[in-house]
Amino acid sequence: MARIGRPTLLGGTTHGPSVRWSNHTRTLLLSGSHNEATLSVHEATAFARDEFWSFDSGHLPYTWQLDRHGPGHDHGWTFNGHAPADDWTSAEERLAGMLTSWAEHMPVQAPGDWAGFKLRASRDWERTMIVSFNPTDTNAEFHLAIDDRDHEQTPARAAEMRALGWQSVDEHRWWRTKLPETDPTAAAALARVVITDLRARGTTCPDEVSAWDISAGDDGELWVPGIGVDVHPRRGEHY
Repeated sequence: MARIGRPTLLGGTTHGPSVRWSNHTRTLLLSGSHNEATLSVHEATAFARDEFWSFDSGHLPYTWQLDRHGPGHDHGWTFNGHAPADDWTSAEERLAGMLTSWAEHMPVQAPGDWAGFKLRASRDWERTMIVSFNPTDTNAEFHLAIDDRDHEQTPARAAEMRALGWQSVDEHRWWRTKLPETDPTAAAALARVVITDLRARGTTCPDEVSAWDISAGDDGELWVPGIGVDVHPRRGEHY
C-alpha cells in the first residue's frame, strides 16, 4: 500500500488472504497460506474470466470479498449468486471456514470493522438469526443471536436452547452465544450451533436458508460465496 495505494478489492480464502489491485490491463494478487504470502501479476481479463469459470464449476477462489470502492478497475466477471452447500456437513464446514477467515484477515485488511449477516429459514421465516464477528468485543469476538420472543422462557425452554448450543437469554428474549477468537475451535463451534438450530427448527437442507443484510462495518459491499447458503441480494450479472 505504501508503494501503490489502497487495494481495489479486499478478501480472503479459507487458508489465506485474497487481496487485489487492478487496472485495465493487470491484476496484482496478494494470496497465500499460513506458511507464506505470495504476490503474483496476471493479465486482468484472463484472470477475471478464469476466476468466474472456477466459481461456475463449483470451486471457490475466495470465500469473501469486500468492495470498498478502492482505486482501480473491477473487471465485472462476477458470479451471480451463491450456490448453497450440497448438505449440512458441507454447509457447516463452509461457514466455519469463512468465519475463520474473517477472524484472521478482517482485523488486518479492515482494522476495527465488524462483519455479519442475518439468516432466515423458509419454514420459520419470521425468526431471525444474526451471525457476526467483531474484533473490538474482546473475548467475545464471535457472536450469534436469535429472536425467541415467540416462546415463553420456561426452564424447559432454557434447557432446550442450551442443548442446541445457546448460552444465555437477555431481557428481550434473544438467545446468544459468544466465543473468543483466541479459541481455535470457536468458528467451527459457532457454525455448529447455527446448523444445529436450523435443523431443529425443521429446515431440511441448506437450500431452504438465505442470508440477508450482509455487511462489513456498514461500509462497502461484502460478497460471501463461502457462506454455504444463498444470499440476498445477489451480486452482479452472470456472464
